[in-house]
Amino acid sequence: MRTTHQFVGKYPILAESEKLILGTIHPHFTEEFDVQFFYGNRSSIWKILNEAFDNEIGEPITVDGILNFLGSRKIAVSDTILECLRKNQSALDSDLIPEELNYSLIEQIRNSRINEILFTSGFGKNNAFKLFYVDILKQKITKEIKAEKSILLDPVYFGRPILLKILVSPSGSANIQLSRSKDYLEVKDNYTGFKAPVKQFKIDLYRSVFKNTL
Repeated sequence: MRTTHQFVGKYPILAESEKLILGTIHPHFTEEFDVQFFYGNRSSIWKILNEAFDNEIGEPITVDGILNFLGSRKIAVSDTILECLRKNQSALDSDLIPEELNYSLIEQIRNSRINEILFTSGFGKNNAFKLFYVDILKQKITKEIKAEKSILLDPVYFGRPILLKILVSPSGSANIQLSRSKDYLEVKDNYTGFKAPVKQFKIDLYRSVFKNTL
């Protein structure tokens, strides 16, 4: 099964963008998506951001609502893989065989105002951070990067320092791991009054990451 990216070419990084959400590639069957856009299969990230920012995207979630939100907050979205083979119908990164990476990211980032790149997956096989940092930028992931889940990229790459940071996965399936994380356990008592405390913690995290983008 070969998947060709349906959205990267249609929605390039805009010059005024200051933050970039960077993933791998969408699941294969895009015709089944809730919305025809990045993360549109279940719209999990857009639902989180909509709750974090008082329904700025709107309900129901639409491409126009997402684009208006991203534009007003100077956020771009893209992926690291343009084309891949799949071992099966799974959407797991580990089941992908990248065929063509999105090297145009380098020029698009350089020609923007992006100062922070937020990755929706980390250091594993075919994860977004790994593909960008190792396969596109040709750098080595160190123990310090793994410990901090971030690195301030030297200006030599894009003419300015850019913070690379792993974002907590928007996927609902990631909530189990999040519930056991040090960051959540340290503030767990603050969420005892919520029906879905881990979900609310994630919403608050996303708000803190994107709140300064106006």
